[in-house]
Amino acid sequence: MRIVRRLQPGEGPLYRALRLEALRESPVAFSSRYEDALARTDQSWADQAHASATGSDRSTFVAWEDQPVGLVALYRKEQTPQVGELLQMWVAPAARGGSVATDLLEAVFQWARTIGLISVQAEVVKTNARALRFYVKCGFAPVARPPAERSVLLLKPVAPPAIAP
Repeated sequence: MRIVRRLQPGEGPLYRALRLEALRESPVAFSSRYEDALARTDQSWADQAHASATGSDRSTFVAWEDQPVGLVALYRKEQTPQVGELLQMWVAPAARGGSVATDLLEAVFQWARTIGLISVQAEVVKTNARALRFYVKCGFAPVARPPAERSVLLLKPVAPPAIAP
């Protein structure tokens, strides 16, 4: 049975472990480097986890099966607060190919609706064909950018909540 939930206050060690594993296992998928993340203090991890567990400016979600198998974050963009930036999407290799990534994305969009976002953007390195296919399949559309960019910017509107009849 899979559970996807928002990171909770006090889960800095869990967040650190998942994020480090993501950076170690998939280094080309992220702009952050494993070595830099490894050098962060425990307090830095605790502060980031707490900020992602509370409030409406950012949120981090964890997918659990028997153990944590996925991670994703959504941060409200400072310059355009009605837009969220999807970050840190990662699924453990043994859990890939199923619905973990889709479940994480659904949790992100449910939260985005509750905080009034109108769209979510994701940035993916051009060489990550699997991630690009996933986001397009999930309704994200590429945004025009100069060809020299090493990443693709994708955007998806946040559907308003369904109104019960």
